[in-house]
Amino acid sequence: MLQILDTISDPGNPGKPNEDAFGHGARHAWVIDGATGVADSELLDDLTDAHWLAREAGAFFAARAHDHGEDLHGLTRSAIEALSRRFEAERKREPNGRYELPSAAMSLVHVGEHEIVCANFADCHLVLLADDGEVTALGDAFGDHSEEGRKRTAAMLDKIADGESPFASDDVMRYLRAARNRQNTDDGYWIFGVDPRAVDYMRHWSLPLTKPVTGLLMTDGFASLAVDYKRLQPAELVARARDEGLAALLGEIRKIEREEDPNMRRYPRFKRSDDATAVLFRAAPR
Repeated sequence: MLQILDTISDPGNPGKPNEDAFGHGARHAWVIDGATGVADSELLDDLTDAHWLAREAGAFFAARAHDHGEDLHGLTRSAIEALSRRFEAERKREPNGRYELPSAAMSLVHVGEHEIVCANFADCHLVLLADDGEVTALGDAFGDHSEEGRKRTAAMLDKIADGESPFASDDVMRYLRAARNRQNTDDGYWIFGVDPRAVDYMRHWSLPLTKPVTGLLMTDGFASLAVDYKRLQPAELVARARDEGLAALLGEIRKIEREEDPNMRRYPRFKRSDDATAVLFRAAPR
């Protein structure tokens, strides 16, 4: 049994499109985090290419999840194949490199009678908290992120004046484009986008559902309270979401980003506030 308790999706910048998406059905729930574009210009006729990918993928899941049931590989492959066909038909020009292709992180769950199945790309997260306190965290690790990565980001930010967008920096854009050029390649990383081969490398877990659990699906913008800002452990994040609601936690995230560290130096990052999306649910064996 799947019961949706709460949902939230908030743009990091109110003046820009929210490139996250979420949804749920009778037995499925998902969050999708479109990667902020680093292209020379948008390839598609939409608010942004990332917005297009997240929204269209979410719409596909909403329409087709029931048909696939627990077969999340089949659902995800069908979604990427459909998106790839549309991308080729609708794009306005040839991409100048892999860095221009739309991509996204994603977590997708199916709640069965005695099992929870999860499919994942990149840094969207799922945390399950059982009533007895047992916790399961899936997705990119909740442990320390690479110290080398933090130092590299901090060094690039040190060259940027306060108030200037990191995305206006040539050094930052070269770094981001080089990283994106490795997406969906054998010597790089695999991510949700318009290349169906990625499904063969998708993370996939099947977990026994033997007791009631509270689950929190979230994009990295919402998980930042535990992952980046270290204010809560994963179990605490779920417990507080259950007890206080998602909006209260979002308020804490935005306070850190906009009041405690608006210049992004204490917690090095390229965006002051990221889009933040979460789905809180309850699951129990039948």
